[in-house]
Amino acid sequence: MKKFLSIWFSLFTAFTMAACGEGREESFISEQSETTGQPESNDDDDRLPNMSDDRYLVLYVSRTSNTERVAQCIRTILDCDILEIEPETPYDADYNAMLERAQEELDAIRQGNYPPIKTSVENFDDYETVFVGFPIWYGSMATPMQTFLHTYASKLAGKQIVLFATSGSSGISTSLNEARTLCPDAKVMDQPLLLTASALSQMEPRVSAWLDEIEVSRKEPDMPDAASGKINIMVGDLTITATIEDNAAGRDFLSRLPLEVTLNDYNNTTEKIFYPDPVLTTEGVTRGCTPTPGDITIYEPWGNVAIFCKSWSYNNDLIKIGHIDGDGIKALSVSGNISVRIEKP
Repeated sequence: MKKFLSIWFSLFTAFTMAACGEGREESFISEQSETTGQPESNDDDDRLPNMSDDRYLVLYVSRTSNTERVAQCIRTILDCDILEIEPETPYDADYNAMLERAQEELDAIRQGNYPPIKTSVENFDDYETVFVGFPIWYGSMATPMQTFLHTYASKLAGKQIVLFATSGSSGISTSLNEARTLCPDAKVMDQPLLLTASALSQMEPRVSAWLDEIEVSRKEPDMPDAASGKINIMVGDLTITATIEDNAAGRDFLSRLPLEVTLNDYNNTTEKIFYPDPVLTTEGVTRGCTPTPGDITIYEPWGNVAIFCKSWSYNNDLIKIGHIDGDGIKALSVSGNISVRIEKP
């Protein structure tokens, strides 16, 4: 197979990390990350892709990675977008220096002067609920997040805001009041999540239980009707049919229809391939198959869809997502590329 890399987003590459694992605990009133920031009107503004469940967005500030771990856990459970708020100037690695700066910034905010951040967002139109995560510093919301909420208060109007925070021992009630003051026209939920240092080892079950409690859940794909696994593939004036399997990859494929694609000939008509953009999800799907004529598969390393016109040997990187019905594969078993339209009946 000719390797082709389909890059469907860039903003969140840095965030595609294992989400709910345990990390270093650090008791303290601070837990902010090396990144946080102030919006600027330039071409480097962050852009939020709509890559998954577009009802939710997770925003977070994290210094020691504790809040980031919670944010990533929420993101993983809900399969939603995530963005780290970064300070214009990174915080000093020295603990005491960081504390001194945090205190100065909190004092400045009380005078109406917000520390600059470099993260910016064009709009929040696609999101219903915005999760806002931060460490608690001296009993207050971490300053970069206060700057962000202050800056984007008008764009967050009408949105539901859900707070989550980490701290050594401080409570979250002050931060709740700060969020309501910073975003007076948003709906700040009364049930925030606070994880102190002693609770971080139970982070994943705590987060799951909290999301259940506030009745927030991952959007499941629309379940097809009895015939939803069937598709039509139109090759010129000929229409052949196929059956798509009921797995995550198959459902993702069905959700993309209709599609008009060129099936590229590969390996002397052994396969007809194309590259979906973005790549199809393969989470939780059984890997490995021995393809037979008519099998519709994903070759995971490259992300391409491969329809086999001939039998081939077992490959652990192939994921079967469907099969051409009857002898319909004959319509594709010709030399050269073929333009087709794929749609639901």
